[in-house]
Order: sequence, then C-alpha cells, then structure tokens
Amino acid sequence: MIDGFSAQLSFLLVEAILCLVLTPLYAVSNDPLRVRKSVVILLNLTCGTMLLCEFLFYVYKGSQTPFDVAVMYIVNAAVYYLISMLLVFYTMLVYHRLFGRFDFKKDMPCKNRMLAVLALVTVETVLITVSQFTGIFYSFDKNNVYQRGPLFWLAMAIPTVGLVLVATVIIEHREKTTLAQRLVLLSYLILPMAGEAFQICFFGSSLMNIFMGFSVLLMFFENVIHKEKEIVKATKTKVRTGLANEHACIEWLNSMKGNDELKKYSAVFIDLRNFSSVNRIYGVKNGNRILASFGNIMHSRIEKDEIMGRQFGNLFVAIVKDRNLDDLLNTLKGIEVPFKDCETGAENKITLSARMGVYDIDRSDLDGEDILVLAGQALTVAKSKDTDDIVWLTQELLDSITDHKRLENDIKAGLKNGEFLPYYQPKVNLKTGELCGTEALSRWIHDGKVISPGIFIPIMEANDTIRLLDLHILKCVCEDIADWLAQGIKSPVISVNFSRRNLADPKLANKIDAVVRTSNIPKELIEIEVTETMDEFSISTLREFVDELHQLGYKVSIDDFGSASSSLTLLREIDFDTLKIDKGFVDHDKKKDLAILSYIVRLAREIDTDIVAEGVEQKNQIDMLDRLGVIVIQGYFYDKPLPKEQMTERLKSPKY
Repeated sequence: MIDGFSAQLSFLLVEAILCLVLTPLYAVSNDPLRVRKSVVILLNLTCGTMLLCEFLFYVYKGSQTPFDVAVMYIVNAAVYYLISMLLVFYTMLVYHRLFGRFDFKKDMPCKNRMLAVLALVTVETVLITVSQFTGIFYSFDKNNVYQRGPLFWLAMAIPTVGLVLVATVIIEHREKTTLAQRLVLLSYLILPMAGEAFQICFFGSSLMNIFMGFSVLLMFFENVIHKEKEIVKATKTKVRTGLANEHACIEWLNSMKGNDELKKYSAVFIDLRNFSSVNRIYGVKNGNRILASFGNIMHSRIEKDEIMGRQFGNLFVAIVKDRNLDDLLNTLKGIEVPFKDCETGAENKITLSARMGVYDIDRSDLDGEDILVLAGQALTVAKSKDTDDIVWLTQELLDSITDHKRLENDIKAGLKNGEFLPYYQPKVNLKTGELCGTEALSRWIHDGKVISPGIFIPIMEANDTIRLLDLHILKCVCEDIADWLAQGIKSPVISVNFSRRNLADPKLANKIDAVVRTSNIPKELIEIEVTETMDEFSISTLREFVDELHQLGYKVSIDDFGSASSSLTLLREIDFDTLKIDKGFVDHDKKKDLAILSYIVRLAREIDTDIVAEGVEQKNQIDMLDRLGVIVIQGYFYDKPLPKEQMTERLKSPKY
C-alpha cells in the first residue's frame, strides 16, 4: 500500500510534470491574444518549477551530504520565491481576463489594488531574501530538517492578503465572467487557503502547494477552452465594433432557413452617409471610435432574437422583426452618436444618418447569403439616388437590377471584343469655317446598334471599367491618327476624355504617354480632356496629373467649365491650355448667363487660355458667341460625332 507521504510525493511530481509538459504544447498553439498566452505560459512554467522544487525538497529532506544540503537550501528558497511570482502572474491573468489589458501608464480599473499586490510581492521577496541569512521565515537544523521561523505566519499571510485583493476584483467585476470562470479563478484563493489551514495545523504536509498546482491546472484548461471559444467568436465578429460580421449574419439566417418564422423578419443594409467627411474632419482613429459607438448603440436597440452586424467600412446590416422595422428606419434618419476624442480626451457628439436598402423577407427557403445580396441590391439603388434614403426591394426593382447586371456583363464583353469605338465631333473656327480640332467621344456598337453614352457611361463609372474604356479609346484614336498620317491626310488635334475615376491611378500620365509613344504619332496631336467635377479627388491630385502631362508634352483642357463651384479655384491652381464652356451657358440667353459667359471669355483671354464653346446647335448661338469673341465652336450646328470613315472624308474637305 502507498502511505500518505508517498501519495503526496506522487501528486507533487505528477502535477509538476503536467505543468511543465503542457507549457510547450500551449506555446505552439494558436492564440490571437499573445499577452494572455504569455501570462498563461509563465504561470504554468512557474507552477511546474515550484512543484518540482517542492518534490525535491521532500526527496532530500534529512540527508546530510554536502550536495543534499545544498539542494535543500536551493529548492526551499526557490519554492518561496516562485510562490511570490505565481501571485504576480495570477494577478496579471485575472486582469487580462477581466479588462483585456494591463498598462500602468494608463488608467485601468482597480489599478491601486494591483499596485498593492505588487507591493506585497516586493515585501515578501525582500523578507524571503532576509530569511536566507536570519531564519525569520524558516531554517534548517543540524540534521538538514526544515524548521519554521518566528515570522513563518507572515510568509503565509502576505500572499493570502494579495490573493484576497485579487479576489475582490474578480467579485466586483463578476459580470465580465461566467460562473464557471469565476469559480476557476477564485479556486487559486480557496484551494490553497484550505491547504494552508491544514498545513499550519499538520506540520510536514504540502497540501497548500498541491492545491495551488491543481488550481493552476484548472485555470490552464479553462483558458484553453475559453481561447477556442474566442477564436470561434473572432471569426464571426468585427474587431472594432464587436458586432457580428457577414459570416455570422449568414449563419444566423441559415439557422432560420425553412422556418416560416423567418418571414416575420426584414434584412436592412445600412450605409452611413458621408463618412469619408467624418474621417477627414475628426481623423481615422476617431472615425473608428464613432463606428464602434454607433454599433454599440444600434446593438443595444435590437432584441435578443435579432442581429446587428457590420460588413466593412461604414456599411452595416440588421436582421430585425417586421414590427420593429419602422423604429429602426426612423432611428437611422438621424442618430446622435457620442465618442471620446482620442487626441484631446474631450467628449463629443455627432449626428449620423444613413441610406438603407430593405428586403422584407418573403421566403423561408432562401440561403442567408441570398437574403443579404437582395438587401444589398436595394441599397445599391438607394446610393444611386439623391432623393430616396430608403429603397425597398420590389419585383420591379429586381427586374431592373437583373437588366442592369445583364447590361454590365454585355459592357465587359464589349470591351474585350472591341465594340467600343471613338466617334469624332469636329471643332470649327468660327471666322474661317475650317475644321481646327475634334473631340473623341465613346460609342458602343452592340448588336448592330450605336448605344448612347448616357446608357453605358454611368455603369462604367460605377464599376470602374471606365478607366479601361478611356485608355482603349486613346489607343484607337492614336491608331486612327497614325492611319490618317500614313495616307497623307493632315490630322487635327484630337482631345480624348479621361474620367475623374482615372485619378486614382498615380501612374496615369505615364500610361497615357506609353500609348501615344507606341503609336509613333506626334504628341501635339493629342489633348487630354478632364471634367471640372472631380469631387472625390483633391485639387492637388488633379494639379499633379496636369503638371505631369505638361512635362510629358501634352496639352490639357478642362471640360464643362463653370458647372461646378470650384471653377475659379481650379484656374488659380492649375494651368489648363483650353477651357470648354459648359453647354448650359450656351443654351440660355438670359442676361445673367450672358454676363457670366462674357466674363469667362475675358478671363480666359487675360490668362492666355484657349476657349471652346460646346453644344452649339442654333444660328443665334453662333451670333452670340461671335459677339463675345469665341472663335472655336463644337456642336451639331456644324457636325454631329462622326465614325472614322466619315471623319476621314471630312478631313479631306475640312472647310464648312
């Protein structure tokens, strides 16, 4: 039979081996919370070492050889020191579990208690060191047998007080843990104290340390389980807001699939308005805080059997019961969101509003992903309209979206198949009637029909294929010029439009130059035309682009001049070669329009910039422009946009 002492030694050794073996296994495991992982490793490693030293203490107890005496002194001191270190790592683990971090440089809950624990550990460490020379905690008699010192009770009391302080933090913030987690964390106080009471009464027992090791192992296994749950949660949660991500929303919807209860819900896609302005005004860090605060507010307003999630950026999704839908939509028309400025610490508030796409779920057999797609399609329509903040998905809208998708696919195929060609609208010298330039306009030849730009340009602007189109048209223009020159036909300067979307490419000017150089045509025959309305890009971005083109040898014109509010600023900041007057000034003969047009013409002359009037269709417009001193005219009065074949004939007879 195994006696009590042998059983005690076995427990010590087994626990020591377990702690030490589990440490490297956990070290190579996947834990996104690296700080907590480090604390768990240190706690286990320290506990295993302490238990191993305790085991060696009993093995060499009473032996009087010099080596055995040295071992007794070393391992006994190590036990005392390691128990103090265990208190430090235990405190760190508790704080990390409750508050997610510990940083003495910042304010954190119960900071004074943590400092008190560290102070107690410091005092304990000093007294342990003193005891090595004085025996106030313990000593060894001539038989190499351990004897308690006069202040042995203090060696037990100091760690106990520290544990009690940590326990008060656990209890005070118990809402941050489950009952099982609290019991496991508190076991490091309860079990060792029980063992300590037994050990004080029965000298020679090591139950306190055995129970301490048992508690550390409990915390280790609970932490592993908790870690796995957090990893699963992390795959379904957006870090900044704590809301469900798209995967979690789809999973939630799929769990309802086939249940008629699903038809009592609506899916709402939410796009916060003008959030780029929020980031610009308050900064990205504060923008993230605002998003998190918004998410918390919205999450607090939904019921337990509803879900609020975040897709990305300022795009959110909510699955709510139909009876709560109106409240949600009304809330999102204008919601006040508080946040704390990360720079100044000041409490601020901002009012946010949203555009929303709503799908009233009318089928229970749909996959979760399909439900979100339908709500997302409604939002896409809402974002394309200036008047409607809320768009409901209807059959009519679905049909329209389907047609739009089909057209989008046809456009992409058309780009690959070379269905997009330049049509040339002549520019005419009003005084001489001579063709003096042209503008290349995109036309889509599809199924034998010429498709108007008003149909395909908005779609291509939205999906960014406009950038491919612009370079394609430039390439076609260069090829046509090369062909005319090869035939001995004089080519005028041709202006090629580049959408504002192209400014997202910092290498755009070089790409344009590469296309022209590959064609082996003179650069002075190409003029790059940009529109004045470049809302999503700063003036500095446009200026850099224009400057690069000038350095490469190209002229640049600004289209629709006078249509935006930044016209004069553009002229001050950027050196354009040509101004193209917005058609609106030519169409109207009101006194105010004529006054503005007259001013633009004089201004262009003063800053030595050419001017072109576009959209001219009537004789009275010609007369008015002639009186104002505008020489170059573009419009149906002289000619419509011409395909290459007709343009070739016009170049042979350039007189109107």
